[in-house]
Amino acid sequence: MSRLRGLDGRIRVPLALVVGRYFVLVLFAALLTVGGPWALFTGAMARGEVLPADWGSTHADETVGDIASAGHLDPDSLSTAYRVAHVSDTGEVLFSDMGEEALASAQTSVSSAIAAGETSVRPGPDVSSGSYARVAAVKLADGTWAAISWDMMPHWADHARDASWPNPQDLWLASTVIGTVLMVVLVALRAARVLTRKMEPLVAAANAVAADDLDRPAGTSGVAEVDDVLAAMERMRVSLKRSLEEQMASEETRRQRMETLAHELKTPLTLIQGNAELLAADLEEGRLQGEQADEARAILDATHRLDAALIDIISAWREGERDGEGRLEPDADSRG
Repeated sequence: MSRLRGLDGRIRVPLALVVGRYFVLVLFAALLTVGGPWALFTGAMARGEVLPADWGSTHADETVGDIASAGHLDPDSLSTAYRVAHVSDTGEVLFSDMGEEALASAQTSVSSAIAAGETSVRPGPDVSSGSYARVAAVKLADGTWAAISWDMMPHWADHARDASWPNPQDLWLASTVIGTVLMVVLVALRAARVLTRKMEPLVAAANAVAADDLDRPAGTSGVAEVDDVLAAMERMRVSLKRSLEEQMASEETRRQRMETLAHELKTPLTLIQGNAELLAADLEEGRLQGEQADEARAILDATHRLDAALIDIISAWREGERDGEGRLEPDADSRG
């Protein structure tokens, strides 16, 4: 439980729960995108607006009997589940809205019935020949034949709607697929926004360290695993800041020591150089002869070399200091 509480005492959410809730959301949304169209589809069948896929097969004998009782073929009086053909007693097609395969099967069935002296026929699909057409035929009062065919698909009960609207099953499948895809896209976009927002403190902390902004503390996201990384980055920031401060303090101490040392060396050197210049003046006026003159020249030359060497040492040290500060503190161009 302590792992789920931050340093400020607030409850932190595990990353698994952040991601898992979107899987749960997808599951429930899928039930809606699949169950919703299915409920509408079954409701339409219950109200009689849509005929079930097996309606044609179930009512074929009844439909053939009604046609035989009427003695003539009236396509408009038949259900939308059927396609019809009017065939002469010689097998000639007088009228048809069947497909080619169903019409060929109907003609074959009528010819077989005429040859056998039958007045009606309902053969099963000839699977061996690759034909799955479902047909039935009956002889009319004028000697011609009426044939009907059907498929195993649902149909709109209304003729105008069945002729102009997509098949109910296709409409149901399309609405299910489109709804599911749209739902997944919306959930994915929402999940991406939430995860991006949860990661923003992590990105901000990394950018702050990259920009040498060590005074900016790492924030929190409310997600346990992300906050653990942020806490590690905060410890790194504090440690790095302390290290830089100690290094800068050490550099400042060394600079002060060097300046003190330079001052302590420069003061006696200046005195020596001044006395050497007085000796040089005596040398020019001829008051020094022999060894005294040579020693005066040597002292004056040594003080000049020592002064130049001290200046070179201080200049080299200051140049090294500037290079070190440049490495520790990037200039404005590198930060930009």
